[in-house]
Amino acid sequence: MIEREHGIEALGLFVGRGGLPIGLRAWHATFAVASQRTIALGGERMGGRRARITPHDLRHTFAVVLLKALTEVALAREAERRAGNLGPSTLSEHIAGNPPLTPQRLPGMSCTRPGAKVDGTIAPLAFAQPRLAGELADALITMRRATALTDGTAYQYRRALMSLMHGLPDIPRSSSLHTPGLAIADAFHEWETRLAATYPAESAIPHKYGRQVRRLVLVHSANGRQISDPMRRWAQARVLHEGGDSTPLNEFSNAERLAIRDACRARIRNLEARQTIGRRMLAQGADPSTQGWLRAADIVWGIRHLGRSPSDSIEGDLVRACDGGVLTALDDRFAEDRPLTHGGSSRVTARLMSYLYPSSEDLVAFRTLLQLESGAAPEEWSAITTGDIERASDTLHVRMHKTRAHRTRTMRCAITDDGRGWRSGDLVQRLLAVTEVAREEAREAGLKGSEALFLTVQRTNSRHLVARPESFAGRPFTTLLASISPEISQPYDARRLRKTVKSVRAAVLRSADTAAGDDHSIAVYQRHYAQSTTVHILAGAAVNTAQRQVFDRVQGPVFLRAAASSVADEGVGALHAAATAEVAASATEREMNVAQCASPYESPFSPAGRLCEHRPSMCFACPNAIVFADHLPRVLAYREILRQHEREMPPTQFAAAHGQQLINLERILDEFSPAERERARSTHASVSVHVPLAQRGVHL
Repeated sequence: MIEREHGIEALGLFVGRGGLPIGLRAWHATFAVASQRTIALGGERMGGRRARITPHDLRHTFAVVLLKALTEVALAREAERRAGNLGPSTLSEHIAGNPPLTPQRLPGMSCTRPGAKVDGTIAPLAFAQPRLAGELADALITMRRATALTDGTAYQYRRALMSLMHGLPDIPRSSSLHTPGLAIADAFHEWETRLAATYPAESAIPHKYGRQVRRLVLVHSANGRQISDPMRRWAQARVLHEGGDSTPLNEFSNAERLAIRDACRARIRNLEARQTIGRRMLAQGADPSTQGWLRAADIVWGIRHLGRSPSDSIEGDLVRACDGGVLTALDDRFAEDRPLTHGGSSRVTARLMSYLYPSSEDLVAFRTLLQLESGAAPEEWSAITTGDIERASDTLHVRMHKTRAHRTRTMRCAITDDGRGWRSGDLVQRLLAVTEVAREEAREAGLKGSEALFLTVQRTNSRHLVARPESFAGRPFTTLLASISPEISQPYDARRLRKTVKSVRAAVLRSADTAAGDDHSIAVYQRHYAQSTTVHILAGAAVNTAQRQVFDRVQGPVFLRAAASSVADEGVGALHAAATAEVAASATEREMNVAQCASPYESPFSPAGRLCEHRPSMCFACPNAIVFADHLPRVLAYREILRQHEREMPPTQFAAAHGQQLINLERILDEFSPAERERARSTHASVSVHVPLAQRGVHL
């Protein structure tokens, strides 16, 4: 304030109620309230907008309105010039009156949802070829809406687009995807060539960016927009660079696995102990805005009920309470804090919130243990809601969704007697307990994600508190592993947890294929998980075991590429007997047999001396079976039975029960030409194989 002849005058342009200049926090709070009022009153004139208005929106609006006005002026001036009313303009006049050069850039188009934690803004006028950038940005936004891309995937497409626009060679500003000639396609090719030189050989980014930009071009064309023939050929061609040969991630060692497990358990125990204190104080506390910020219990009450909008931030009150020593009743560390220093207020707020709400590091500890217990992917656990959890007598049934694979499966999570153990079901129940207060708050606020399993309350940039589902975007897993002693090997990648579980499972079960579980096909497991050190060691033992089995006994039937009748006339011994039985078999007997048996009382699947009880369900895995050319129609019919059960059974169960059968059967079919197989299929279309009811289930 300053005193002048006419009285006291404020030095600030914007003055608050007390006569002092408005602070930054108060300005943001005032603007937030005005934003809410504008959206509420604007109605349809706001275009259905629900996101808050920011000061940057006003700046962008000014740019658009100015651009429109300047364009109208430029068009009117050009019309006057063409009518002969004005003389020729100078270069400086042209530059000064060029509308796009005045606002500099258009408001950015966004390819992500409002409130996303990744930057999805694309400003076409920020690039040397704004028309081209706008076409690709439109394609990305269209694809985002049509295919339900996640914010993360849309962000990756944006990065590819930005790489292209910054890496294009010198081409005209007016360039477009439908510009005739080869110039634009050549420019895209040159960008792709330079891209590979920018990254190391093992990087997959050149391949990914090339594929993503091609898809944007094709989406632009699919929307009915024109593109030149050279650009169409470029977009339809193969990506110039193949994916990088990245080194597969190895599993954590057993010592590291135990260290990670113990660190996560310790963090969860500390969280539950703090929440016990916090909930007791919450029950004892009262509103500090009326009682004063003089008791720790009242402050905990305030953390739960106050400070839920930018204009009602309680951070200043918390800082003053900490500075006055009120919070030492909760934790001695509050006495060591210097809340008035840079970052001090956020530390105080975060520590107080930990008495009621789990932090990102707390939640990632739960997720890490759930991964170690189940072997499920991190995204499967992160996407679970309370509606996906069903309680049975001694287990929890949890529905898991894998977005990339477009698959949903149900996992049974075991529970200990008291529910306080560390089994997967115990962890889910304990997680629901530590997020209970946050879940109540989310429901009170009408939060859409209130049913998320991983839920917390966080401090926003505007210094108020809001309940939201945990996104794990702040690299809490890295923070967790970096805090463990002895040091955990890098990289700090959550995918290594899954590989660790698979490797441990393979070592315990002594089978890499069985370790795949019901969340992987055998092929996927072998491609992505069979490269771990543990599985390599196991594989060496498996080779030795397999060699012994080969020398002990050949697994599988004997196949004769001849009709049974010819063998019956000329054969001797067991072959003659089997061929004779096949020739004399009735239609019913043939329905029950996919092969003849050389020794029905010496089956490897039944006790010695007992008649085989597994015919025909195990014949193609039995060394006593004899298959003639006559069996081809029944072999084809039996293969269809196996294929049906391959679709119905978990991969590991099918591989254990019928994997070898299917391999042997396919080898027999390979002895026949496609024409022979088709002729047998059409001629004997009514042929079927009957499997007794008692043999269905385990075997079929």
